[in-house]
Amino acid sequence: GINYYITNVLGIGANFRYYSPFNEDSKFNGQVRRAARVAVPLNEYQWGASLEFNYVFAYGKFAGFGDFIFEYDAYVLGGVGALSTRPIAVIDPDNRNFEYKPKLAFDIGLGLRIFLSKWFALNVAIKDYGYNEQLENLSTNEVNPSLKKDWLGKNSFTQNVELQTGLSLFVPFSFDYRLPK
Repeated sequence: GINYYITNVLGIGANFRYYSPFNEDSKFNGQVRRAARVAVPLNEYQWGASLEFNYVFAYGKFAGFGDFIFEYDAYVLGGVGALSTRPIAVIDPDNRNFEYKPKLAFDIGLGLRIFLSKWFALNVAIKDYGYNEQLENLSTNEVNPSLKKDWLGKNSFTQNVELQTGLSLFVPFSFDYRLPK
């Protein structure tokens, strides 16, 4: 993600997430679902992007490790973007294969940054991405199971809650305050 702070407490930014290599469903999980006859519609994520607004509502300092002073700020965020998702074929995996489709998503969140220097901070945030997902149909067409129009079922409002951790870099790395004359 990248953010630009308009003021000390208000920022606008863009965020991109790539999920694809981390959410592969194993064949073992599919075999267990079949053997246990557990048919719960699932979906997987490919990527997500959003435009977000940040508001720092609290900031301050605390002492840690003896004499070292840490600065922190806590912020709320909200935004709009897209998530590319698809249903995982769990009801009829022999005949069904779904494609990724982007969907409109809204996000809200809460975050905390702990500054280790004036330009470097540890960041943790919890974000909730809400979007409308079309799930796999729980029934199959016995006559023609490869008929694609019968693969998808009802729409469902879905929430993807994520805990994100990372590092924040603030540029420029050094700066001088200029006081008005």
